Amino acid sequence: MTRKMLFIFIIIFPLLIYAQHFNSEGQIHEMSLLNDNNCNIEIIAHRGYSDIYPENTLLSIEEAFKRGVKYCEIDVNVTSDDVYVLFHDQPTMFRTSNGQGYVVASTYAELKLLDVGSWKGSQFTGLTIPTLEEALLLAEKYDGYLYLDTKKFRPDLMGKALKTTGVNPKRLMPAIASVEEAVNFKTYCPDSPFIYFGKLPEQPEDDQWYTSLINLGCEIFETYYTYALDNDEHFQTFVSKVHQHGAKVWVFTSNDIAEIKKIKAAGVDGVETDLAFLAKKAVCDESLLNIRINKTTTANWNFSKKNLQSTGIGSQLKPFSYHTPEQIQQLKFGKTSDFNIKSINGVDADVIKVPPFNPQNGLFVFTNFTPGIHEELHYNYSLIMDLYIPLKSKDKFISLIQTNPENLNDGDLFISSKGIGINNNYHGVLNTETWYRIALTFSSTAIKKYINGKFVGATPIEGGRWSVINTFPGGDDQGFLLFADDNKETAELYVSAIQLRNYTMNSDEILNLANPKANGIPINNTGIYNVKFEDEIKPSIVNFHSNEILVTFQKETDLSNITGYFTLPYKANATITSGSKFDLRTVQTIEVTSEGKSQKTLWKIKTEYH
Repeated sequence: MTRKMLFIFIIIFPLLIYAQHFNSEGQIHEMSLLNDNNCNIEIIAHRGYSDIYPENTLLSIEEAFKRGVKYCEIDVNVTSDDVYVLFHDQPTMFRTSNGQGYVVASTYAELKLLDVGSWKGSQFTGLTIPTLEEALLLAEKYDGYLYLDTKKFRPDLMGKALKTTGVNPKRLMPAIASVEEAVNFKTYCPDSPFIYFGKLPEQPEDDQWYTSLINLGCEIFETYYTYALDNDEHFQTFVSKVHQHGAKVWVFTSNDIAEIKKIKAAGVDGVETDLAFLAKKAVCDESLLNIRINKTTTANWNFSKKNLQSTGIGSQLKPFSYHTPEQIQQLKFGKTSDFNIKSINGVDADVIKVPPFNPQNGLFVFTNFTPGIHEELHYNYSLIMDLYIPLKSKDKFISLIQTNPENLNDGDLFISSKGIGINNNYHGVLNTETWYRIALTFSSTAIKKYINGKFVGATPIEGGRWSVINTFPGGDDQGFLLFADDNKETAELYVSAIQLRNYTMNSDEILNLANPKANGIPINNTGIYNVKFEDEIKPSIVNFHSNEILVTFQKETDLSNITGYFTLPYKANATITSGSKFDLRTVQTIEVTSEGKSQKTLWKIKTEYH
C-alpha cells in the first residue's frame, strides 16, 4: 500500500529539554521536562527529526526518540532481494541519495553502498540506508514505536523482521487501507496493531465499519488533517464513534502550531508533524515560543566532481529525461581551458557546458524546501549562479528557470539582449564572453535581479507562477527546472556554480557575494551536529533554537578535561576543533562561522549531573 505523504513549512522553535534513565533491560526511557502530563494529543515525528537530520535514517529517528518523542512515522520499501529498507521517494533515488536507480530494482547490498546523508549536508556524509530491523531495534532501545508508511505492502517481511529482532511486536504499526490488507497482516503479525489510513467512512454512524477493523487489531484511524480543521458534523461523528469503540484518531500532516491547536480542540488524539517535540512543547506545555525561520542554503553545486552531485549540501541535479536516457542531451564537464573560454579571475575553473536544451531536456533541481501555508508551493527563495555566455549565443533567449516541473509552459525567467527578465521587463547588461554572478530573489510580490552583487532591477509579480514546488508532493517532481523551455528558447552557455537558498536574500547578503569565484559560491550555513562528549551517560542534545548543547554526566565525573567531538556544515569553522579538550566546570562556548564568514553562531555547552 502506498500513501501520499505531505510536508509543510518548518518554523524553528526552542527544543525540548529532557531527562532519561536506563532500565534493567537496557531500554532508554525519556522523562520530558515539559508540563505535558495532562496533554491529550500525541505528536508523531514525520520521518524522524527530518527538519534537521536526513529523513528516514537511524540518526533522524534517534534524534526524535532521544528527545522524548514516542512515535516516528517512517517510509519503507522492498529491495529486489526482499529486504525492507527505509526510503520515501518513488520511483528514483535522486533526491535523498547519491544513487540513480530504483529501490525495488536494487539489492540491499547495492543500496548499502549509497550515501543517504550528504544531501542534507556534508556533516552527515556516510549515513547508509537502514533496514526495518535496525529501526525496530532502535525503537526498542528508546521504548518507541514505528508507524510504517509501506510503499510496498509485505506483511510476511514485517513478521520476519519482528522474529529476527525479537522486539515487542507492538512497536511495529503499519498503515493499512482495507479489511483485506488487515487480515493478511494479522496472518504474519498477530500481536502487532495497525493504523487504518484513508478517507472517512461514507456513513460515519455505521458501527460495523469501525468494528470490522478494530476487531482485527486497528488501534488508530488516521485521515487528512483538513477534515479536523473543517470539523464538520461528519468528522465529529467519526471522532465520536472511534472513541466509543476504544480507538484513537490521528491526522497527517501539519507544521502550523495554530492548526495543531485547532486539531487538538477537535478531539483528535495525534498529529503527524515535522516539528515533533517542538510542536508538543507549544501545544502541550502551552509555551509562548519565539518563532524564527531557519534561513539556509539547501543546495549547492560547483561541478568539481565532474558530475551532477552537489557540493556541500543538496540533492544531485537530475536530467529531466532521466526515464528516457536516449533523449538526454549530454552536458560536458571540464575546465575553462578545455573549452577555450576565459578563466575565472585567472583560475582554470571547473565548469559545465550546457547545450541549447530541447523541450525534453533541462536540469531538475530538488528544492528540499519544507512546505508552508501554501502547501506544495514555496514563494520565497533565492537562486544564484556563475555563468558565461559564449559569442554564439549572443542576442538569443536563454531560459534560466522553469517552475513547471514538466516543462509544459513557457520558461519563467530569461537572459536576452535586454538583460534578465520576462514579458518585456528586463534589467541589466550581460555581455558575451564574460563571467557573471547573477542572483535572483523571489517573493510573493517581486523578482529582484542582481549582477555581480549590484541590484539592477525588479519585476513586480502576483499569483503563483514563480513559486516552486517543495517537498509536499510525494512523487518525483519536488522542485523546478533550470535552462528549460517548452519552445526552445534556450542557447548554449557555461556554468561554474549554482546555489539555492530557502529564503529571499537581502541586498547586503548579495553584495557580500559580489563577483564570480573559481571555487564557487560560499554556503551560509552554520550549526553543530553529531555532538558527543567523553564520559557522557546519555546522548548530548543540541538545541537548534537557543544554540545550546545539553550534556549529562554522572555526579562523580571530573569535568576539567573532557574530550568533545562534533561535525560542522561544509567548510564552516569553529573556534574549538572537534577532538579538543573542554573544561566543563564552567559554561563553555563554541563559535561557528560559515564558509565565506557571512554568518556566525555561538553555541553554549550546558552540563547537568544525573
